[in-house]
Amino acid sequence: MEPSNLTRRLKDLEDNIKKDFALLKDYEDALRDEDDPRRKGKYNRAIEQLRESANRYQQEYDQLHQQITGESTVQMHSVAMQLEQMNKKLDQLYVGQKAIYGNINHLRQGLLAHYEAGEKNIISAITNQLNESQVTTISALLDAIEANQVSDAEMQNILSSIQEGLSILQQRAVTLPGSQGDIVEVINAPQMDFKHRLKVAVPLIPFILDYEGELELGTGINLKEALKQFMARLRLIGG
Repeated sequence: MEPSNLTRRLKDLEDNIKKDFALLKDYEDALRDEDDPRRKGKYNRAIEQLRESANRYQQEYDQLHQQITGESTVQMHSVAMQLEQMNKKLDQLYVGQKAIYGNINHLRQGLLAHYEAGEKNIISAITNQLNESQVTTISALLDAIEANQVSDAEMQNILSSIQEGLSILQQRAVTLPGSQGDIVEVINAPQMDFKHRLKVAVPLIPFILDYEGELELGTGINLKEALKQFMARLRLIGG
């Protein structure tokens, strides 16, 4: 291959690495501030695509390294350093995300421990869509329910709000995670223990909160504010 073509290939490689490295840093910043699990998944898939690109760049670099000598070695060294930085950043993101997912998976397993074996599949489909903060909040509320720290009136208000919110979401054809029919059946089953019905309903609170401003619940209860006040009270009890 002519030296000019080799130099052009090297320049194109360098430009592509720079663009992808800048994109990688943007994804890193986005992941740091993102709470939505679905959007996090989207960013992580994009990062995996950049890892595949980095592998291709390494192959291209190795081919060029065998053919380019002389004055171009300075530029080769620059490209090698950029590749090293990109791979290092990819590895850091991988380790960081693995630790985060390991922690949230541990929290989700703790939350599922509140449920019977037959209900864990239903609940896990919901909890897999919750972020770490939401899982922590729901787990604390479940602990409080089981420890009888929630009054009957509070439990009734929370369950009524969730039932009404679900009913409105169904009317608007809003799809919730997992088998919505199974969830609604348990929550509305009058023969089932009231506290148990509430425990099944509680993980749905974050999804209902996403729509609460639009739902205009007839109960007159601001579910977000009620939850906020209740969690504040729990912290006082815990302290």
